[in-house]
Amino acid sequence: MHIKRLLSLLTGMLLMASAWAQDIHFTQFYMSPMTLNPAMVGKFEGTVRIGGIYRDQWASVIKEQFQTPSVWVDAPIIRGFRRRDWVGVGFMAYSDKVGVGGLSHTAGKIGAAYHFSLDKKGNTYISLGGHYGGEQRKADGNKYQFQDGLENSPAGGYNPGNSIDNGRIMGNAKYNDIDGGLVLTSRLNKTMDFNIGFSMYHIAEPDYSLLGAAGGGGTGSAGNAKLPRRSMFHGQFNVALNEKFTLTPQFLYQTMSGADEIVIQAMSGYLLNPEKDITLKFGLGYRLSDAINALVGVQYKSLNVGLAYDINTSDLNSVSNYRGGFEIAANYIIKIYKPAVPKPKVLCPRY
Repeated sequence: MHIKRLLSLLTGMLLMASAWAQDIHFTQFYMSPMTLNPAMVGKFEGTVRIGGIYRDQWASVIKEQFQTPSVWVDAPIIRGFRRRDWVGVGFMAYSDKVGVGGLSHTAGKIGAAYHFSLDKKGNTYISLGGHYGGEQRKADGNKYQFQDGLENSPAGGYNPGNSIDNGRIMGNAKYNDIDGGLVLTSRLNKTMDFNIGFSMYHIAEPDYSLLGAAGGGGTGSAGNAKLPRRSMFHGQFNVALNEKFTLTPQFLYQTMSGADEIVIQAMSGYLLNPEKDITLKFGLGYRLSDAINALVGVQYKSLNVGLAYDINTSDLNSVSNYRGGFEIAANYIIKIYKPAVPKPKVLCPRY
């Protein structure tokens, strides 16, 4: 009896641990600005930016079990209190599916950011932003089997009636969430600039649980478990080596409930066609103790497209055979400007 209770307890703990750890992350983190940092909302030159990113993890090993799509739209809408300040607003949505148990995480959030100019020339900015919206986590209780349900079954299979924990997994947990962040951006000279930022997700640590009372009996979506905060540090340095080549080293560090992730990358850009404004991008990265990132992309005027593949180097490579996650991302900046009307100049020659 004690063994059965212990196994049931461990099952519940593993379910909650996987739910905590299941927070979205992308290899091309700068291609998904609103999931990287709320302060990135409206941080671009243009009228409207639309984009999306899709990640498929372990598809070569287990098909259609780890998928994460995300879409967003944002825009700098109005000038701020000072001439070089501005305000950006945006909306993002994402869905994350993990494992055969049907564990999913979906969200829709609105965001806003204020961009402060720190000098008269507009070379250095501090951006402050936040998100607010609803999130939902779901699990399919019919796909989970407990140890005591496998015992004393006449057919030798799983009998849910024999499990005291059958029915404890509730359909979904809904809650509201708040995120915040800041980014410092500076242009050092004509060929170099950088940005560095910090963001925090689940600031209010909302209550939620996917587990109800033993034998069912769960009546609400909130529980006595709190969703831990997720903190992120990121940075990017851009340098033009010459008229054709650029180099962009970048990093990401995030931590959540004791689980850390560190990613270091370097991207190069080659201006293939100056007249058509076509730049080819390629690079490598490394997620510590997990995977090597192979990165390629192309930028055509205001359209930016990127591909990434994770080559698994962790202890799981004995099963994955070094096959990891695939990503495709794209964003497009729409520019609608009122054309300038030149005033005619009359030259009056002197005699």
